[in-house]
Amino acid sequence: MRENEQSDLQQFRGEDHQESDHFGHTDPPVQVDGTGLRIADFDRIANGAGVRLAPDSLDRLRRQHRQAREISERQPVYGQSTGVGANRFVEIDEHDGEHGLRLLRSHAADAGSDVPAETVRVMLAIRLSQLAASGSGISPDVAQGLEQMLRDDALPIIRTIGGIGTADLAALASTALALNGERSTTRPLSVTVSFGRDSALPFMSSSALTLARTARCLARLRELERSSRVVAALSATAVRANRQAFSRQAGRAAVLPAVARVAEEMRGLLEEESEPARIQDPFGLRAYIQSQGAVVEAMDRLLNLVEVLTSTAQENPLFDFESLSAVHHGGFHQVSLGLATDGLNLALAQSAPLVMSRITMLHDPMYTGAPSFLADGTDGSSGHMMLEYIAASAMAQLRNTAQPASINTVVLSQGAEEDASFATQAVDQLERAADSYQMMLSIELLSAHRALDVLDRTTSSPLNRAILHMREVIPVVTADHDLRPDIDSASRALPGLAHGILPEA
Repeated sequence: MRENEQSDLQQFRGEDHQESDHFGHTDPPVQVDGTGLRIADFDRIANGAGVRLAPDSLDRLRRQHRQAREISERQPVYGQSTGVGANRFVEIDEHDGEHGLRLLRSHAADAGSDVPAETVRVMLAIRLSQLAASGSGISPDVAQGLEQMLRDDALPIIRTIGGIGTADLAALASTALALNGERSTTRPLSVTVSFGRDSALPFMSSSALTLARTARCLARLRELERSSRVVAALSATAVRANRQAFSRQAGRAAVLPAVARVAEEMRGLLEEESEPARIQDPFGLRAYIQSQGAVVEAMDRLLNLVEVLTSTAQENPLFDFESLSAVHHGGFHQVSLGLATDGLNLALAQSAPLVMSRITMLHDPMYTGAPSFLADGTDGSSGHMMLEYIAASAMAQLRNTAQPASINTVVLSQGAEEDASFATQAVDQLERAADSYQMMLSIELLSAHRALDVLDRTTSSPLNRAILHMREVIPVVTADHDLRPDIDSASRALPGLAHGILPEA
């Protein structure tokens, strides 16, 4: 390997820099004070960083817990002096000390596969942040118990099916039973917490799991979306695209700031001007910045909403400590979250035909001058032909997941709740969309990698670092062979492809 190529590869890997921050138990803890969490906090917490409740937040929770008790003595409070759902008209004896535990036990019913531990950690941190935002009137012991649960890494076992976008009742009831010692945790929990009627429903009244799943999926999609820029630039180089499609003028014409940002990043990747092969390319390249800008806009919108909701008290009832009253409301109805998630699913689905277009161009001799499907020229060789079928299958899955979950509705609890946002189902679709999106981009990456090698195209310095890395993980073999290992390698290489190439977001 030439000296400059070795330097490029080291820069891609980050070997010529000091070791980057390591997210783990040795990392400084994330402080939670009710002002919200950010995407970087979610990543740190998911990867093992500790969580610490700010001292002034704990003092405030103690004071407000006392105030909430005084309010509850003066007015009826849903879930404390009454039952819940269809039982909201049933009055609870003030001496009934088991009402809170009965609520938790009856609501801790979920099903499906287990939620990954990283997502559970984020869920616990989000719930702690929401409690610190003040409005629940919950016992400070519960907040301290959550903090200790994260410190011990003693996680509750949470399952995926149970929420419908009107608070993650089952997930949080399960967490409460684990805090209470009635359910097991992944590691020994050093404390237990008692739940009275003043803390049971308030603790459950949150969409913390749905928000955590959204945050984790967004972290993954942000990596994939950044990598898509590198992949599209490789494809543009392979087919000698007209780079006017990525010009400042084109970026400005689209109006949206995200489109101009995508165009700027494409210009940085392609660097030097080159003679285009055509006056206009197919939409896969000509409309790339517009399509991808829409994805970025939808992603940013959803991320901003998730971050805001981590610092918002939405418990029902909500204690207003200024007016000293309990407010009964529907803030748990996550309509905006469902719509924003549906919007990102739609944005990803609309980008899929353009990915398919670029794959088709890479396989077409009219655009590359190489043999059909980048085969080795042997009569009847199929080359990358079957990769188009995989990409088409993934595109169909993306379109399926783009069917809006928000238009669903349901009547539950004898009519007490006659609708749902189904934000949780929209997030489930987003998780599946991320899988399909990654597969389509992996196929494009694999074909662009082979095309550039077959055509011996000169690439820009930034793209050269990606090419050198790809040569290491996927040596180009043009003769027909088993492509499954290549697909797997491309899929693994894709998420980190933009590291050291594009500026960090």
